Amino acid sequence: MRDPRAFSCATILALLGLAVMLYGQGAAPGSPLIILTRDGRTPLPTTLVAGQEMVALDDLAGPFKIAIREDSVANAVRVTYKDKSILLTPDQTLASVGGRLVSLPAPLTRVGRRPSTSSGRPEPAEGRYLVPVEFINRAFALIYEEPIELRKASRLLIVGTLKVPRVEVHYEPLGNDLRVVFDMAPTFAHAIIQEQRRLLIRFDSDALDASIPLPPAQTVLAGVLVLDRSTIELDLGQRFASYRSSIPSSTPASSRIVVDLLSSVPETTTAPAPSPPPSAGESLATLAAPHPAIATIVIDPGHGGDDAGTRGPTGVQEKDVTLSVARHLKTAIEGRYGIRVLQTRDDDRRMGPDERAAYANNNKADLFISLHANASPQPDVKGAEVFYLGLDKYADQARRQAQLDGAVLPVFGGGTRQIDLVLWDLAQAKYVEQSTVLARLVESHLRSKVDVSPLGIQQGPMRVLVGVNMSAVLIEMGYLTNRGQEQALASGAYQESIVQAVTNAVAPFREYLEHGSDESVTEGAPPATATSGR
Repeated sequence: MRDPRAFSCATILALLGLAVMLYGQGAAPGSPLIILTRDGRTPLPTTLVAGQEMVALDDLAGPFKIAIREDSVANAVRVTYKDKSILLTPDQTLASVGGRLVSLPAPLTRVGRRPSTSSGRPEPAEGRYLVPVEFINRAFALIYEEPIELRKASRLLIVGTLKVPRVEVHYEPLGNDLRVVFDMAPTFAHAIIQEQRRLLIRFDSDALDASIPLPPAQTVLAGVLVLDRSTIELDLGQRFASYRSSIPSSTPASSRIVVDLLSSVPETTTAPAPSPPPSAGESLATLAAPHPAIATIVIDPGHGGDDAGTRGPTGVQEKDVTLSVARHLKTAIEGRYGIRVLQTRDDDRRMGPDERAAYANNNKADLFISLHANASPQPDVKGAEVFYLGLDKYADQARRQAQLDGAVLPVFGGGTRQIDLVLWDLAQAKYVEQSTVLARLVESHLRSKVDVSPLGIQQGPMRVLVGVNMSAVLIEMGYLTNRGQEQALASGAYQESIVQAVTNAVAPFREYLEHGSDESVTEGAPPATATSGR
């Protein structure tokens, strides 16, 4: 049986004939554009005519559902989409779009037309009409129902409201380490995930317009490629040991992501003079390097999957806000402090409170931060709040509800909130004092960045907190039921303020753990500033 992929002799002859026809008129095949839509990618052939990149109208007809016909009266070609049309005249670098003239870099051109007969009339054409590729975004985009963006240098034709950031990658060798820099425009949320011997940078986008050069010779990075429509994969080298990331600059228009790939081979330095041997009375414990007070942090994006959490008036969902902030917070803490940061979830899936606590405990975390958004029946209530475990306030109620599914506690501004409870054998009990200090620090730093409610710090028997064997807080980042705060919570600027506040609170809390006093809480907290509406 013949291989269906094989070209027949007739096909090869036809292609040769087309090439001869094009070359005979000064035309040559060019590299195709990629039509990018929500449904996928479609190649669009191009042709070079006297150095000008052209596209055949009949190649546009299929993807864009246009009709092409000759207008003998006007001596022109009419391109029609639904009830709108464009008039093109041979040898003129203008297109008429509803009476509006649009300039083109080259005129409508016909290739493959047969010579005239003895009567002086051309025979029925077997050729093709070519237009410059700029016709698509300059003229056709004016009558098409969806936005069209031509990125000629990237060979992309983006159709519709797709999120396609430009991402430029470049490298900076740092001795045995390597810095990989991602310049992105415009800014979109991203997450960095390590899976075995690869590092994935996942962007909250529909596709990527990525420029990725080959990495320099080194031993921590084997290669870089676009894995799918929204992920860049770093194939880690044999000497890779760990990584740290940061976002040194970020605006809605552009941002820079820095990922340092750290080598398992240390820098070569001059060997220090040998230390004198320890005295007989000096223990090995005093010579060992101290264990860091915070080695691992677990960030818990609340809700997920079919548990959307609170929903705002315009449809913003709590589960989406918490996941977005968690990803940014992970990157910020890792980049600033070099601390290992994990997330209980990095996708849209449901997790129970016990599962979240178990994840933190199993990874021996030193800090647990649970992110949520609040709700109230009063639509004008707003402001962030910080919770830590404290059962004294609700002791009687907790005892009555201990065998039930949950307790109903009052919410500032009116109404109630369903709170899951567990029995009194609580893993968190011995960390309540530390968690109180952490809550005070986080609330203080939040107050310098965003609105904080009059009940800025609260105690509550939150089930997700009671089971974690470490310092822990739950942050309500704002009220989604407040229309203005809903829009703020969905915005990059507000989320970045939350991220900065929580990140800033980590350093003084680490100082507190290392020095065993709360002096650093006062020293490390920013001055309280008045915010409107609190």
